[in-house]
Amino acid sequence: MSQPKIIVSDRAVNSMRRLLDNIKSTSLIGAEEARTVIMNRIRKLAANSTAADSRKANFVTLEGEFRSILAWNYRIYYKVDDGQVVVLDIFLDKN
Repeated sequence: MSQPKIIVSDRAVNSMRRLLDNIKSTSLIGAEEARTVIMNRIRKLAANSTAADSRKANFVTLEGEFRSILAWNYRIYYKVDDGQVVVLDIFLDKN
């Protein structure tokens, strides 16, 4: 079985850009490290889209398998669908 294709939505790209711009205002190195951690986490979704450390996202009104996973303090929401993983959004998770 081949690995699923990773698709990053425009919304997720814009969210990541906003998060990184916010971090850059205080630390260029911190922003680069955050970018690296988030991108590596997204790449790993291709190998294991239902990782043990992910959790099922509760989108009651939407059909499909929605999940979320943490990369440092950033929660990545994604959908697993027909041989592909669609990254929907990235949030700062302050919990």
